[in-house]
Amino acid sequence: MITKYTIAQIMDAAKIEEVVGEYVSLKKRGSSLLGLCPFHNEKTPSFNVSVSRNIYKCFGCGKGGNALNFMMEAQQMSYVEALKYLAKKYNIDIVEEQVSEEQKKEEEIKHSLQESIHIVNQFAQRFYTDYMLENEEGRIGLAYFKERGFSKATIEKFQLGFAPDQGTLLTETALKSGYQLDILKKAGLTSSKEDSKYDFFRNRAMFPIHNLMGKVIAFGGRILKKDEKAPKYVNTPESDVYVKSKIVYGIFHAKNEIRKKDECFLVEGYTDVISLSQNGLKNVVASSGTALTHDQIKLIKRFTNNITLLYDGDKAGIKAALRGTDLILEEGMNVRIVILPDEEDPDSYMRKMGITQFEEYLQHNKKDLILFKSSLFAEDVKNDPIKKAELIRDIVESIAKTPDPIKRSVYIKSCADILNISEQILIQEANKSRRKFTAQLHKDDNQAIEQQKIADTKEERAIHSDAIEPSVNSLEYYEKDIVRILMESGDKKIKHGEDLITLASFIFEELSEEIFESKYKEVYEFIKNLTESLSANEYLQHENAAIASVAMELLTSPYELSEGWMKKHHIPVPMGDAIIDKDLLSAVIRLKQYKNLEEIKKTMEEIEKCESPESLQKLMQNLNELNKQKKLINAETVTVIYRPEIK
Repeated sequence: MITKYTIAQIMDAAKIEEVVGEYVSLKKRGSSLLGLCPFHNEKTPSFNVSVSRNIYKCFGCGKGGNALNFMMEAQQMSYVEALKYLAKKYNIDIVEEQVSEEQKKEEEIKHSLQESIHIVNQFAQRFYTDYMLENEEGRIGLAYFKERGFSKATIEKFQLGFAPDQGTLLTETALKSGYQLDILKKAGLTSSKEDSKYDFFRNRAMFPIHNLMGKVIAFGGRILKKDEKAPKYVNTPESDVYVKSKIVYGIFHAKNEIRKKDECFLVEGYTDVISLSQNGLKNVVASSGTALTHDQIKLIKRFTNNITLLYDGDKAGIKAALRGTDLILEEGMNVRIVILPDEEDPDSYMRKMGITQFEEYLQHNKKDLILFKSSLFAEDVKNDPIKKAELIRDIVESIAKTPDPIKRSVYIKSCADILNISEQILIQEANKSRRKFTAQLHKDDNQAIEQQKIADTKEERAIHSDAIEPSVNSLEYYEKDIVRILMESGDKKIKHGEDLITLASFIFEELSEEIFESKYKEVYEFIKNLTESLSANEYLQHENAAIASVAMELLTSPYELSEGWMKKHHIPVPMGDAIIDKDLLSAVIRLKQYKNLEEIKKTMEEIEKCESPESLQKLMQNLNELNKQKKLINAETVTVIYRPEIK
C-alpha cells in the first residue's frame, strides 16, 4: 500500500496544467485556463483549469477533480495506476507501507497469477494470428474475415486469428516456449482429461477479448465448419482476469469515441462491432449474445449515459432481447432502440446501405425504449383484454425502474395515450412497483420504504390537484450555503463578543448537527469533527471522493469577474472578505428560519389531530415557544444584531 506521505508528495508535485495540457489545448482566460473538454463532444470551450487550486472542472458535462482524477478518467486507470503514473512523471519514488507477510504473499500470488494469465493470453493471441497468416489451414480463418469485408488494418487492430484443428498444437508450442501447463489451464487455453491435455479452442476463427487497458483477457471462437453438435461460438471459461458478466466486447477500442460522442451503440455480436468500427461507427460494443448485467451497464455508464440498442426485425427476438433492458433504466440511463429491416443485422445492413445511409437510418429510426415497447405490442393486444393487461404491467414495471420522476411522468402520459388507459391507474400501478422495488433494495430500511410511500402519495395527488412541487428544495439550498462557507472560509477569524473565533466555530455554536437533513449533512458532520481546519484547496484535493465531489460542486464556478471591466464601467463589486459576514449571517438565519417554520407546521398538524387534553396543552405550549423563536429569527432578518469583523 502506498504511504500517505508519498501520496501527498505526488499530489503536491503534480501540476494540473501540465497533466491536462498533454491531452487538451489550453488558453488563458482571466486567472484560469480554458479548453475543449476531452470527456464529451463540444464546440464551445467549457473545460476550466484552475492553476491556483490545482483542479479542473468542465461546466458542460460536470466532470472535475485533480490531476489524479484526470488521469483515472482520461486513461481509465485505477487509483494506484494513476498514482504510479504521476510518480514516474515527476520522479517521485514510491514508498509502500508494510503489510503482514501473509497479506503480502496472498497479494503477490494473486497479482502474479493475473500477470501470468495476461502474458500467456498475449502469447496465444500472437499464435492464433500468426497461424492464420502463415499456415495453409489458417487461411480458412483469413478467408472468413475477408468474406466479412475486414481489411488487413482491421484484422491487425482487433488482433483476429485462427485456432488450428490439430488438438494440441497451441499447448505444445506454449510448453516448448516455456509457459507452464498450470497457467495455460487457468487461462482457459488448455483442457485436460486424465493424463491427456488438449487445446480448448480448435478449428475456430478467434476473436480476442480485451479489458479497458487493452490487455487480452479471453477469447471468443467461431466455428467455421458445419457441425450440428458443436456450438457456433464458445468463450474462454471464466478466470482470475475474465468474468463474462463484467465485460463488453470492443470497449477498449470504443471507449474514447463513446465518451466523445456521448452515446454507445450496443449490438449482439463480435462481427457487428468490427464491421461498424471499420466503416466509421466506432462507438459500438457487443453484449456477446448474453443478457445484459448490472456490471456491464455500469462499465458503459463510465463513458456515457446514452445507450442505443440495435436489433434485427424479428419480433420474437426483440421480445427476448428487451427483457434485460430494465437494468439500464435502473441505472438512470437514457435507452433508445433501432429496429433494422427483417433478415438484416447491423453488419449486413451497413454493408448493403453504406455507412452514410446507415447512420442516417439510425438517426431517423431511434425510438425511446418504453414508448417503443408501448407502440410495438399495442396492436397485438388491442382485442385481448388479458394480454393488454399483461403488456401494461410489463410497461409499468419498466417505468417504475426509472429513477427520474420527470421521466416517469412523461412516460406515463405518453403510454396512457398509446394504450388508451387512465394516467391515474398507470401512476398507482407504477408506484406499487416502485414500493416493491424499494423494499427489495432496502430490505431492512423502513425509513426508505416510508419515504417512497410519501413520494408516491404526493405524485398521485398531483394528478387531481395540479399541485407542483417546488423545483428547488429550500432546506438543501440553505444547507448547501452553510457547507460552502465552511469549506471556503471556515478557518477565518471573526470577533465574537470579546473573543476572536473562527467562522466554523460560530456556525457550530449556532447550529446543531440535527438541523441538517439533506445530502450535505454527512459533509457538515465531517467538517465539524475535524481536529484541524482544512483550506479550500485541501477539500478540493481530499482523498475522500464524496468530500472532494461536494467541494468541486460548491467551490468552482464557470464565471469570473473581470477587474478591468469593473474599473472601466466604475462598478464596485464587493469581493472576498467584504461579503463573508453578509453570507454567513444570511445562511445561518435562513436555515434556522426554515426549520422553525417546519416545526410550527408540524406542531399545528399534531394539534388538529390531538384528542387528549393533556397532550393538547403540551402541544400548545410548544407552539407558543416556537412562535417566540419565530419572532426573534424574523427580527434578525431585518436588524443586524451581530456583525462579525473579518481579521
